[in-house]
Amino acid sequence: MDKPTSGEIWNTLSKINCSSVTQEKMGLTYLSWSHAWRIMQENYPEVDVEWHMSKPPNGEQTDVHYYQGGTASVSCTVSIGEVCREMWLPVMDYTMKSIVHPSSRHISDTKMRCMVKAFSMFGLANYLYSKDALPYKEGATGLAPKKSAPKPKTVEVKKPEIDYISELKKVATDLHERGWTPEGDTKKDIKSVIASGDQERAVILIKSLKGAGEVVLKLDDAKAEGK
Repeated sequence: MDKPTSGEIWNTLSKINCSSVTQEKMGLTYLSWSHAWRIMQENYPEVDVEWHMSKPPNGEQTDVHYYQGGTASVSCTVSIGEVCREMWLPVMDYTMKSIVHPSSRHISDTKMRCMVKAFSMFGLANYLYSKDALPYKEGATGLAPKKSAPKPKTVEVKKPEIDYISELKKVATDLHERGWTPEGDTKKDIKSVIASGDQERAVILIKSLKGAGEVVLKLDDAKAEGK
């Protein structure tokens, strides 16, 4: 079986959406090393991590590099077949300041974050990173802050200046008092529009009622005068 190329690895890992397994803490998004390692194993079980060793003066060889003043950093090489990526990370606190004389827990968590950051060089969760300086947080790797979703715009619905439903009732009542009562479909339309509150239909119906009602009333008046 052919060993995967750098491009093939990137195309595979960069397409994986890690949002379902990330957590937000201190304004940053974190991908746990355990989830990152699981994803790597599912796709490239041959992945290997080698920690770079250092030997301080008058000391034993260790996988932590110490500096004057007591600060420290770790570095590693991650390999998938013949494709290798190196990464390094200082031991920092949550304010992104180097820790003087870090504890074993600080070093352990920094190593896990350094490893996951190395994974991102192959494409895994690379889209989440926005800057190199990452804050220390126990048991997770610091990633780019999540962008908050834009707030939906509030649209103010203006009420019509004239309540045409009330106007329709008024017109119908006025015509009724003057001796004209709508029948059939017209009567059904009036009840339907009032029940639905449809302002546009109310406008049309008002015009129709005024026109038809006035005509009928004038004819009735003419008949009454001719008798």
